[in-house]
Amino acid sequence: MDELMHKLVSAVIVAVLLTAVSAISVATRKRKVARAEAAAPAPTEDPTHALLREACAHDQRRDQLAAQGHASESLEYARAAADRWRALSDQRPGRFLTERRAALARLAELLSAAGLDGEAARARTEAEALV
Repeated sequence: MDELMHKLVSAVIVAVLLTAVSAISVATRKRKVARAEAAAPAPTEDPTHALLREACAHDQRRDQLAAQGHASESLEYARAAADRWRALSDQRPGRFLTERRAALARLAELLSAAGLDGEAARARTEAEALV
């Protein structure tokens, strides 16, 4: 009977010790991971994401200003939008060509309305070359 009790108590003690060691190991690992994550540099954003946000914002602002009759300010945003779409399509070949073409067409319209026919023709030519 004593021998059986000794075996049971030994098994319980071993189980408790293993559980305690495992818990300590897990806690230590979590602390190490947390320290490593805190020390790691913040992830950097892909520059094309910022360009895409800017291009969309310039497109929206251009259309808002044009609808309100602010032609000169709208023209500035149209130029900026066309530049952003141009940069995006250069950085990601084959992508954003439709948006670039639309921005250039809108820029050409605004340039024509402002009497800048030479610049408007260049914008139209660039847009047509993207087909």
